[in-house]
Amino acid sequence: MPATASSIAAPGTVPYAEPHFPQLATVVALLYLAQVARGIASRLFYAGLLGEIAVGVIFGPVGKILEESWMETFLLVGYIGLVLIVFEGGLTMQPSSFVPQLPLACVTALVGVLAPIALTFGLYHGYGYPTIDAFAAGSALASTSLGTTFFVLRAAGPELGVSKVGEILKGAALIDDVIALVLLATIEPLASDGGDTSDLGWTVGRPIVASLAMAVVTPVAAIWIFGPVFRWRRLSDWVARGGHNAELFLGVAVLSAFLAIADYAGTTMLLGAFLAGYFLSALPAPGSAVSFVACWDAYLLPIHEHILVPLFFISIGFSIPFLQLWTGKRIWRGIVYAILMTIGKLLAGLPVLIVGLIKDRHASGGLFVRSSKPEDGGAALDSKSPPPIPSNTFAEKATSDNFEPRGVTRGSLFRNETLPAAAFVGMALVARGEIGVLVLQVARSASADSTSPVLGEEAYLTGLWAVALCTIAGPIAFGFLVKRYGETIKRGPWGILANA
Repeated sequence: MPATASSIAAPGTVPYAEPHFPQLATVVALLYLAQVARGIASRLFYAGLLGEIAVGVIFGPVGKILEESWMETFLLVGYIGLVLIVFEGGLTMQPSSFVPQLPLACVTALVGVLAPIALTFGLYHGYGYPTIDAFAAGSALASTSLGTTFFVLRAAGPELGVSKVGEILKGAALIDDVIALVLLATIEPLASDGGDTSDLGWTVGRPIVASLAMAVVTPVAAIWIFGPVFRWRRLSDWVARGGHNAELFLGVAVLSAFLAIADYAGTTMLLGAFLAGYFLSALPAPGSAVSFVACWDAYLLPIHEHILVPLFFISIGFSIPFLQLWTGKRIWRGIVYAILMTIGKLLAGLPVLIVGLIKDRHASGGLFVRSSKPEDGGAALDSKSPPPIPSNTFAEKATSDNFEPRGVTRGSLFRNETLPAAAFVGMALVARGEIGVLVLQVARSASADSTSPVLGEEAYLTGLWAVALCTIAGPIAFGFLVKRYGETIKRGPWGILANA
Protein backbone atom coordinates (compact mmCIF):
# COMPACT_ATOMS: atom_id res chain seq x y z
CA MET A 1 0.00 0.00 0.00
CA PRO A 2 1.62 3.30 -1.05
CA ALA A 3 2.39 5.82 1.67
CA THR A 4 0.33 8.98 1.71
CA ALA A 5 1.76 12.47 2.18
CA SER A 6 0.36 12.65 5.70
CA SER A 7 1.88 9.29 6.69
CA ILE A 8 5.43 10.26 5.68
CA ALA A 9 5.36 13.69 7.31
CA ALA A 10 7.50 14.07 10.41
CA PRO A 11 5.62 14.22 13.73
CA GLY A 12 4.46 17.73 14.53
CA THR A 13 4.49 18.83 10.89
CA VAL A 14 2.03 18.91 8.03
CA PRO A 15 2.99 18.35 4.41
CA TYR A 16 3.17 21.55 2.43
CA ALA A 17 0.88 21.29 -0.57
CA GLU A 18 -0.69 23.76 -2.93
CA PRO A 19 -4.28 24.42 -1.81
CA HIS A 20 -7.07 23.70 -4.22
CA PHE A 21 -8.75 26.59 -5.99
CA PRO A 22 -12.15 26.17 -4.21
CA GLN A 23 -10.41 26.60 -0.86
CA LEU A 24 -8.64 29.77 -1.95
CA ALA A 25 -11.78 31.12 -3.58
CA THR A 26 -13.81 30.52 -0.41
CA VAL A 27 -11.42 32.47 1.81
CA VAL A 28 -11.02 35.28 -0.74
CA ALA A 29 -14.80 35.54 -1.13
CA LEU A 30 -15.30 35.58 2.65
CA LEU A 31 -12.87 38.45 3.21
CA TYR A 32 -13.92 40.44 0.17
CA LEU A 33 -17.66 40.10 0.72
CA ALA A 34 -17.17 41.14 4.34
CA GLN A 35 -15.67 44.44 3.12
CA VAL A 36 -18.46 44.95 0.59
CA ALA A 37 -21.20 44.09 3.07
CA ARG A 38 -19.70 46.41 5.66
CA GLY A 39 -19.69 49.29 3.20
CA ILE A 40 -23.33 48.69 2.22
CA ALA A 41 -24.51 48.30 5.83
CA SER A 42 -22.55 51.36 6.89
CA ARG A 43 -24.15 53.48 4.18
CA LEU A 44 -27.69 52.19 4.79
CA PHE A 45 -27.76 51.67 8.57
CA TYR A 46 -24.64 53.47 9.87
CA ALA A 47 -23.57 50.09 11.31
CA GLY A 48 -21.10 48.29 9.05
CA LEU A 49 -20.71 45.36 11.45
CA LEU A 50 -24.19 44.13 10.49
CA GLY A 51 -22.94 43.33 6.99
CA GLU A 52 -20.08 41.27 8.39
CA ILE A 53 -22.43 39.37 10.72
CA ALA A 54 -24.69 38.66 7.74
CA VAL A 55 -21.75 37.25 5.77
CA GLY A 56 -20.94 34.99 8.72
CA VAL A 57 -24.53 33.72 8.82
CA ILE A 58 -24.51 32.98 5.08
CA PHE A 59 -21.14 31.20 5.04
CA GLY A 60 -21.89 29.33 8.26
CA PRO A 61 -25.31 28.10 9.41
CA VAL A 62 -27.26 28.98 6.24
CA GLY A 63 -24.99 28.04 3.33
CA LYS A 64 -22.72 25.66 5.28
CA ILE A 65 -19.93 26.75 2.96
CA LEU A 66 -17.23 26.51 5.62
CA GLU A 67 -16.24 23.40 7.50
CA GLU A 68 -16.43 23.50 11.29
CA SER A 69 -12.64 23.41 11.60
CA TRP A 70 -12.42 26.49 9.39
CA MET A 71 -15.02 28.33 11.45
CA GLU A 72 -13.17 27.46 14.66
CA THR A 73 -9.98 28.88 13.16
CA PHE A 74 -11.67 32.08 12.03
CA LEU A 75 -13.31 32.40 15.45
CA LEU A 76 -9.91 32.24 17.13
CA VAL A 77 -8.37 34.79 14.76
CA GLY A 78 -11.46 36.97 15.07
CA TYR A 79 -11.17 36.91 18.85
CA ILE A 80 -7.76 38.52 18.45
CA GLY A 81 -9.63 41.30 16.66
CA LEU A 82 -11.99 41.62 19.64
CA VAL A 83 -9.06 41.74 22.07
CA LEU A 84 -7.43 44.50 20.00
CA ILE A 85 -10.67 46.50 19.83
CA VAL A 86 -10.78 46.59 23.62
CA PHE A 87 -7.01 47.14 23.84
CA GLU A 88 -7.32 50.21 21.61
CA GLY A 89 -10.04 51.55 23.91
CA GLY A 90 -7.66 51.37 26.88
CA LEU A 91 -4.73 52.74 24.86
CA THR A 92 -6.65 55.87 23.87
CA MET A 93 -8.32 56.37 27.26
CA GLN A 94 -7.65 59.61 29.10
CA PRO A 95 -7.47 59.00 32.87
CA SER A 96 -8.13 62.66 33.63
CA SER A 97 -11.58 62.34 32.05
CA PHE A 98 -12.29 58.64 32.78
CA VAL A 99 -11.70 58.51 36.55
CA PRO A 100 -14.16 61.31 37.44
CA GLN A 101 -16.88 59.49 35.47
CA LEU A 102 -16.23 56.09 37.08
CA PRO A 103 -18.85 56.38 39.89
CA LEU A 104 -21.58 57.28 37.39
CA ALA A 105 -20.35 54.48 35.10
CA CYS A 106 -20.74 52.00 37.97
CA VAL A 107 -24.32 53.11 38.64
CA THR A 108 -25.09 52.98 34.92
CA ALA A 109 -23.70 49.45 34.67
CA LEU A 110 -25.69 48.32 37.71
CA VAL A 111 -28.94 49.55 36.18
CA GLY A 112 -27.95 47.97 32.86
CA VAL A 113 -27.55 44.60 34.57
CA LEU A 114 -30.44 44.56 37.02
CA ALA A 115 -33.11 45.86 34.62
CA PRO A 116 -32.63 43.11 31.96
CA ILE A 117 -32.48 40.39 34.63
CA ALA A 118 -35.67 41.63 36.30
CA LEU A 119 -37.50 41.90 32.97
CA THR A 120 -36.29 38.42 31.98
CA PHE A 121 -37.70 36.87 35.14
CA GLY A 122 -41.06 38.56 34.55
CA LEU A 123 -41.29 37.60 30.87
CA TYR A 124 -40.01 34.03 31.23
CA HIS A 125 -42.50 33.44 34.03
CA GLY A 126 -45.22 34.55 31.62
CA TYR A 127 -43.86 32.20 28.95
CA GLY A 128 -43.97 29.33 31.42
CA TYR A 129 -40.19 28.73 31.45
CA PRO A 130 -38.54 27.52 34.68
CA THR A 131 -36.93 30.07 36.99
CA ILE A 132 -33.48 28.61 36.35
CA ASP A 133 -33.97 29.26 32.61
CA ALA A 134 -34.77 32.87 33.41
CA PHE A 135 -31.57 33.17 35.44
CA ALA A 136 -29.41 31.77 32.63
CA ALA A 137 -31.03 33.90 29.92
CA GLY A 138 -31.02 36.99 32.15
CA SER A 139 -27.30 36.50 32.78
CA ALA A 140 -26.68 36.46 29.02
CA LEU A 141 -28.81 39.52 28.32
CA ALA A 142 -27.30 41.42 31.25
CA SER A 143 -24.11 41.62 29.19
CA THR A 144 -23.01 44.20 26.66
CA SER A 145 -21.02 43.42 23.53
CA LEU A 146 -17.79 45.09 24.54
CA GLY A 147 -16.32 44.73 21.07
CA THR A 148 -19.40 46.19 19.39
CA THR A 149 -19.56 49.05 21.91
CA PHE A 150 -15.96 50.08 21.34
CA PHE A 151 -16.35 49.61 17.59
CA VAL A 152 -19.42 51.83 17.24
CA LEU A 153 -17.90 54.36 19.63
CA ARG A 154 -14.80 54.56 17.45
CA ALA A 155 -16.97 54.81 14.34
CA ALA A 156 -18.81 57.73 15.96
CA GLY A 157 -15.59 59.75 15.94
CA PRO A 158 -12.59 60.24 18.23
CA GLU A 159 -14.15 63.23 20.00
CA LEU A 160 -17.10 61.24 21.32
CA GLY A 161 -14.76 58.52 22.52
CA VAL A 162 -13.08 60.93 24.96
CA SER A 163 -16.22 62.83 25.90
CA LYS A 164 -17.94 62.48 29.26
CA VAL A 165 -20.58 60.11 27.92
CA GLY A 166 -17.90 58.20 26.01
CA GLU A 167 -15.94 57.54 29.19
CA ILE A 168 -19.11 56.60 31.09
CA LEU A 169 -20.00 54.21 28.28
CA LYS A 170 -16.58 52.51 28.33
CA GLY A 171 -16.71 51.95 32.08
CA ALA A 172 -20.31 50.70 32.04
CA ALA A 173 -19.67 48.27 29.17
CA LEU A 174 -16.64 46.80 30.92
CA ILE A 175 -18.47 46.37 34.23
CA ASP A 176 -21.50 44.83 32.49
CA ASP A 177 -19.37 42.16 30.88
CA VAL A 178 -17.46 41.38 34.07
CA ILE A 179 -20.77 40.89 35.91
CA ALA A 180 -22.15 38.73 33.08
CA LEU A 181 -19.06 36.51 33.19
CA VAL A 182 -19.36 36.25 36.97
CA LEU A 183 -22.94 35.07 36.48
CA LEU A 184 -21.68 32.66 33.82
CA ALA A 185 -19.33 31.17 36.41
CA THR A 186 -22.35 30.14 38.48
CA ILE A 187 -24.20 28.42 35.62
CA GLU A 188 -21.96 25.39 35.13
CA PRO A 189 -22.04 24.39 38.84
CA LEU A 190 -25.83 24.72 38.78
CA ALA A 191 -25.94 22.34 35.82
CA SER A 192 -23.71 19.74 37.45
CA ASP A 193 -25.27 16.44 38.42
CA GLY A 194 -27.27 16.81 41.58
CA GLY A 195 -26.92 20.58 41.50
CA ASP A 196 -23.98 20.51 43.95
CA THR A 197 -23.08 24.12 44.67
CA SER A 198 -20.77 23.63 47.64
CA ASP A 199 -18.04 25.68 45.96
CA LEU A 200 -20.40 28.26 44.53
CA GLY A 201 -19.14 31.02 46.83
CA TRP A 202 -15.58 30.72 45.57
CA THR A 203 -16.78 30.22 41.99
CA VAL A 204 -18.66 33.51 42.14
CA GLY A 205 -16.19 35.36 44.30
CA ARG A 206 -13.06 34.54 42.33
CA PRO A 207 -13.79 36.58 39.18
CA ILE A 208 -15.12 39.47 41.31
CA VAL A 209 -12.00 39.61 43.45
CA ALA A 210 -9.71 39.15 40.44
CA SER A 211 -11.44 41.90 38.45
CA LEU A 212 -11.40 44.39 41.33
CA ALA A 213 -7.77 43.61 42.14
CA MET A 214 -6.66 44.11 38.54
CA ALA A 215 -8.71 47.28 38.13
CA VAL A 216 -7.25 48.82 41.29
CA VAL A 217 -3.65 47.61 41.11
CA THR A 218 -3.02 48.36 37.42
CA PRO A 219 -3.52 52.17 37.52
CA VAL A 220 -1.58 52.47 40.78
CA ALA A 221 1.32 50.38 39.48
CA ALA A 222 1.35 52.14 36.12
CA ILE A 223 1.36 55.67 37.54
CA TRP A 224 3.50 55.27 40.66
CA ILE A 225 5.90 52.41 39.83
CA PHE A 226 6.32 51.46 36.18
CA GLY A 227 5.82 54.97 34.77
CA PRO A 228 8.66 56.56 36.82
CA VAL A 229 10.93 53.54 36.19
CA PHE A 230 10.23 53.73 32.45
CA ARG A 231 11.33 57.39 32.45
CA TRP A 232 14.04 57.40 35.15
CA ARG A 233 15.99 54.40 33.88
CA ARG A 234 16.06 55.85 30.37
CA LEU A 235 14.04 52.96 29.06
CA SER A 236 11.99 55.46 27.16
CA ASP A 237 15.12 56.64 25.31
CA TRP A 238 15.92 53.04 24.34
CA VAL A 239 12.37 52.48 23.14
CA ALA A 240 12.42 55.80 21.25
CA ARG A 241 15.64 54.81 19.47
CA GLY A 242 14.09 51.47 18.53
CA GLY A 243 11.11 53.27 17.01
CA HIS A 244 7.88 51.46 16.26
CA ASN A 245 9.57 48.05 16.33
CA ALA A 246 10.55 48.51 19.99
CA GLU A 247 7.12 49.92 20.82
CA LEU A 248 5.45 46.97 19.14
CA PHE A 249 7.61 44.49 21.05
CA LEU A 250 6.82 46.14 24.38
CA GLY A 251 3.14 46.41 23.51
CA VAL A 252 2.83 42.72 22.58
CA ALA A 253 4.68 41.71 25.76
CA VAL A 254 2.47 43.83 28.02
CA LEU A 255 -0.73 42.71 26.29
CA SER A 256 0.25 39.03 26.53
CA ALA A 257 1.11 39.42 30.21
CA PHE A 258 -2.21 41.04 31.04
CA LEU A 259 -4.17 38.44 29.07
CA ALA A 260 -2.41 35.65 30.95
CA ILE A 261 -2.96 37.30 34.34
CA ALA A 262 -6.67 37.83 33.64
CA ASP A 263 -7.21 34.30 32.36
CA TYR A 264 -5.40 32.50 35.17
CA ALA A 265 -6.93 34.81 37.78
CA GLY A 266 -10.39 33.72 36.63
CA THR A 267 -11.73 36.90 35.07
CA THR A 268 -12.32 37.93 31.46
CA MET A 269 -9.33 38.46 29.18
CA LEU A 270 -11.13 41.49 27.75
CA LEU A 271 -10.58 43.31 31.04
CA GLY A 272 -6.92 42.38 30.77
CA ALA A 273 -6.78 43.78 27.23
CA PHE A 274 -8.33 47.07 28.32
CA LEU A 275 -5.97 47.43 31.29
CA ALA A 276 -2.98 46.58 29.09
CA GLY A 277 -3.85 49.46 26.80
CA TYR A 278 -4.24 51.81 29.77
CA PHE A 279 -0.94 50.60 31.26
CA LEU A 280 0.97 51.37 28.07
CA SER A 281 -0.62 54.79 27.70
CA ALA A 282 0.56 55.73 31.23
CA LEU A 283 4.24 54.86 30.67
CA PRO A 284 5.63 57.66 28.42
CA ALA A 285 6.10 61.15 29.82
CA PRO A 286 4.08 63.98 28.25
CA GLY A 287 5.81 65.09 25.07
CA SER A 288 7.89 61.90 24.89
CA ALA A 289 9.08 60.59 21.55
CA VAL A 290 7.54 57.23 22.49
CA SER A 291 3.99 56.90 21.19
CA PHE A 292 2.21 53.58 21.39
CA VAL A 293 -0.80 55.15 19.66
CA ALA A 294 1.38 56.12 16.68
CA CYS A 295 2.74 52.56 16.58
CA TRP A 296 -0.82 51.23 16.61
CA ASP A 297 -1.81 53.48 13.72
CA ALA A 298 1.26 52.58 11.66
CA TYR A 299 1.56 48.82 12.21
CA LEU A 300 -1.69 47.35 13.47
CA LEU A 301 -4.57 49.54 12.37
CA PRO A 302 -4.70 48.45 8.68
CA ILE A 303 -4.70 44.70 9.35
CA HIS A 304 -6.99 45.16 12.34
CA GLU A 305 -9.47 47.25 10.38
CA HIS A 306 -9.69 45.06 7.30
CA ILE A 307 -8.90 41.52 8.51
CA LEU A 308 -9.22 40.93 12.25
CA VAL A 309 -12.31 43.03 13.01
CA PRO A 310 -14.31 41.63 10.05
CA LEU A 311 -13.41 38.09 11.13
CA PHE A 312 -14.60 38.83 14.65
CA PHE A 313 -18.05 39.97 13.52
CA ILE A 314 -18.19 37.17 10.93
CA SER A 315 -17.58 34.68 13.76
CA ILE A 316 -20.63 36.06 15.60
CA GLY A 317 -22.65 35.12 12.52
CA PHE A 318 -21.18 31.59 12.68
CA SER A 319 -22.63 31.11 16.17
CA ILE A 320 -26.24 32.04 15.37
CA PRO A 321 -28.40 28.92 14.66
CA PHE A 322 -30.26 30.84 12.01
CA LEU A 323 -32.40 28.06 10.54
CA GLN A 324 -33.72 26.89 13.90
CA LEU A 325 -35.11 30.29 14.81
CA TRP A 326 -37.87 30.43 12.21
CA THR A 327 -41.04 29.15 13.80
CA GLY A 328 -43.98 31.40 14.59
CA LYS A 329 -43.82 30.87 18.34
CA ARG A 330 -40.08 31.44 18.54
CA ILE A 331 -40.26 34.54 16.35
CA TRP A 332 -42.90 36.44 18.32
CA ARG A 333 -41.50 35.41 21.68
CA GLY A 334 -38.01 36.43 20.59
CA ILE A 335 -39.18 39.79 19.27
CA VAL A 336 -41.04 40.59 22.50
CA TYR A 337 -38.02 39.57 24.52
CA ALA A 338 -35.72 41.69 22.33
CA ILE A 339 -37.94 44.74 22.84
CA LEU A 340 -37.86 44.29 26.61
CA MET A 341 -34.09 43.79 26.57
CA THR A 342 -33.68 46.97 24.53
CA ILE A 343 -35.74 48.84 27.10
CA GLY A 344 -33.67 47.29 29.87
CA LYS A 345 -30.45 48.74 28.48
CA LEU A 346 -32.04 52.07 27.59
CA LEU A 347 -32.91 52.41 31.27
CA ALA A 348 -29.16 52.43 31.90
CA GLY A 349 -29.18 55.98 30.57
CA LEU A 350 -31.40 57.12 33.46
CA PRO A 351 -28.48 57.91 35.81
CA VAL A 352 -27.05 60.29 33.21
CA LEU A 353 -30.46 61.89 32.76
CA ILE A 354 -31.02 62.29 36.51
CA VAL A 355 -27.55 63.66 37.20
CA GLY A 356 -27.90 66.10 34.31
CA LEU A 357 -31.23 67.42 35.55
CA ILE A 358 -29.96 67.72 39.13
CA LYS A 359 -26.90 69.67 38.01
CA ASP A 360 -29.04 71.87 35.79
CA ARG A 361 -31.45 72.64 38.62
CA HIS A 362 -28.62 73.25 41.06
CA ALA A 363 -26.92 75.63 38.64
CA SER A 364 -30.06 77.68 38.06
CA GLY A 365 -31.12 77.67 41.70
CA GLY A 366 -34.80 77.10 41.08
CA LEU A 367 -37.56 75.48 39.10
CA PHE A 368 -37.47 78.14 36.42
CA VAL A 369 -34.54 79.53 34.47
CA ARG A 370 -34.31 82.85 32.74
CA SER A 371 -33.88 82.76 29.02
CA SER A 372 -30.41 83.72 27.87
CA LYS A 373 -31.67 85.43 24.73
CA PRO A 374 -30.22 88.99 24.51
CA GLU A 375 -33.57 90.44 23.55
CA ASP A 376 -35.05 89.04 26.76
CA GLY A 377 -32.46 90.71 28.93
CA GLY A 378 -30.39 87.55 29.43
CA ALA A 379 -26.64 87.48 29.40
CA ALA A 380 -25.13 87.71 25.93
CA LEU A 381 -22.95 84.89 24.71
CA ASP A 382 -19.24 85.34 25.19
CA SER A 383 -17.36 85.82 21.95
CA LYS A 384 -15.26 82.75 22.71
CA SER A 385 -18.22 80.52 23.48
CA PRO A 386 -19.45 78.09 20.85
CA PRO A 387 -22.59 79.16 19.01
CA PRO A 388 -25.88 77.69 20.22
CA ILE A 389 -26.86 74.44 18.59
CA PRO A 390 -29.91 74.82 16.34
CA SER A 391 -32.76 72.49 17.09
CA ASN A 392 -36.23 71.84 15.76
CA THR A 393 -37.56 70.58 19.07
CA PHE A 394 -40.61 72.09 20.71
CA ALA A 395 -38.42 73.11 23.61
CA GLU A 396 -36.24 75.34 21.41
CA LYS A 397 -39.29 77.06 19.97
CA ALA A 398 -40.93 77.85 23.31
CA THR A 399 -40.41 81.62 23.55
CA SER A 400 -43.66 82.81 25.02
CA ASP A 401 -42.10 84.05 28.29
CA ASN A 402 -38.77 85.07 29.73
CA PHE A 403 -39.10 82.20 32.21
CA GLU A 404 -39.03 78.66 30.91
CA PRO A 405 -40.30 75.65 32.91
CA ARG A 406 -37.58 73.10 33.67
CA GLY A 407 -37.87 69.63 32.17
CA VAL A 408 -39.72 70.87 29.08
CA THR A 409 -37.57 73.72 27.77
CA ARG A 410 -34.20 74.38 26.36
CA GLY A 411 -32.81 74.98 29.85
CA SER A 412 -32.95 71.33 30.87
CA LEU A 413 -33.08 68.47 28.43
CA PHE A 414 -32.19 69.72 24.96
CA ARG A 415 -30.10 72.84 25.43
CA ASN A 416 -27.70 70.98 27.70
CA GLU A 417 -28.00 67.77 25.67
CA THR A 418 -28.94 65.72 28.72
CA LEU A 419 -31.55 63.61 26.97
CA PRO A 420 -29.43 62.86 23.85
CA ALA A 421 -26.47 62.03 26.10
CA ALA A 422 -28.56 59.62 28.17
CA ALA A 423 -29.89 58.01 24.98
CA PHE A 424 -26.31 57.81 23.68
CA VAL A 425 -25.23 55.72 26.68
CA GLY A 426 -28.32 53.50 26.78
CA MET A 427 -28.43 52.83 23.05
CA ALA A 428 -24.74 51.94 22.83
CA LEU A 429 -25.23 49.28 25.52
CA VAL A 430 -28.07 47.52 23.68
CA ALA A 431 -25.91 45.18 21.56
CA ARG A 432 -25.12 41.88 23.34
CA GLY A 433 -23.04 40.14 20.68
CA GLU A 434 -20.29 37.75 21.62
CA ILE A 435 -20.78 37.70 25.41
CA GLY A 436 -24.52 37.08 25.19
CA VAL A 437 -24.02 34.22 22.73
CA LEU A 438 -21.22 32.79 24.88
CA VAL A 439 -23.32 32.71 28.06
CA LEU A 440 -26.31 31.17 26.29
CA GLN A 441 -24.25 28.50 24.57
CA VAL A 442 -22.33 27.60 27.72
CA ALA A 443 -25.62 27.28 29.63
CA ARG A 444 -27.14 25.17 26.86
CA SER A 445 -24.06 22.94 26.51
CA ALA A 446 -23.87 22.43 30.27
CA SER A 447 -27.52 21.38 30.24
CA ALA A 448 -27.21 18.85 27.41
CA ASP A 449 -25.81 15.98 29.49
CA SER A 450 -26.97 17.14 32.90
CA THR A 451 -29.63 15.84 35.23
CA SER A 452 -30.18 19.45 36.35
CA PRO A 453 -30.50 21.47 33.12
CA VAL A 454 -30.33 25.25 33.47
CA LEU A 455 -31.52 26.25 29.99
CA GLY A 456 -34.07 24.42 27.84
CA GLU A 457 -34.09 24.57 24.06
CA GLU A 458 -37.05 26.96 23.72
CA ALA A 459 -35.69 29.34 26.34
CA TYR A 460 -32.28 29.15 24.65
CA LEU A 461 -33.64 30.02 21.20
CA THR A 462 -35.76 32.84 22.63
CA GLY A 463 -32.63 34.27 24.22
CA LEU A 464 -30.72 33.95 20.94
CA TRP A 465 -33.46 35.87 19.16
CA ALA A 466 -33.06 38.69 21.68
CA VAL A 467 -29.25 38.69 21.41
CA ALA A 468 -29.37 38.72 17.59
CA LEU A 469 -32.01 41.44 17.31
CA CYS A 470 -30.39 43.64 19.94
CA THR A 471 -26.99 43.27 18.28
CA ILE A 472 -28.55 44.28 14.97
CA ALA A 473 -30.92 47.03 16.13
CA GLY A 474 -28.60 48.60 18.71
CA PRO A 475 -25.85 49.76 16.33
CA ILE A 476 -28.43 50.93 13.76
CA ALA A 477 -30.25 53.13 16.27
CA PHE A 478 -26.94 54.30 17.72
CA GLY A 479 -25.71 55.30 14.28
CA PHE A 480 -28.80 57.39 13.59
CA LEU A 481 -28.54 58.98 17.04
CA VAL A 482 -24.90 59.96 16.49
CA LYS A 483 -25.70 61.33 13.04
CA ARG A 484 -28.53 63.48 14.45
CA TYR A 485 -27.12 64.55 17.83
CA GLY A 486 -23.40 63.71 17.73
CA GLU A 487 -22.16 67.24 17.14
CA THR A 488 -24.46 68.78 19.72
CA ILE A 489 -23.46 66.19 22.36
CA LYS A 490 -19.79 67.02 21.74
CA ARG A 491 -20.43 70.71 22.34
CA GLY A 492 -22.55 70.29 25.44
CA PRO A 493 -21.58 69.64 29.09
CA TRP A 494 -21.50 65.88 28.43
CA GLY A 495 -19.09 66.32 25.53
CA ILE A 496 -15.49 67.26 24.85
CA LEU A 497 -15.83 70.87 26.03
CA ALA A 498 -16.58 69.53 29.50
CA ASN A 499 -13.19 67.86 29.53
CA ALA A 500 -11.22 70.78 28.25
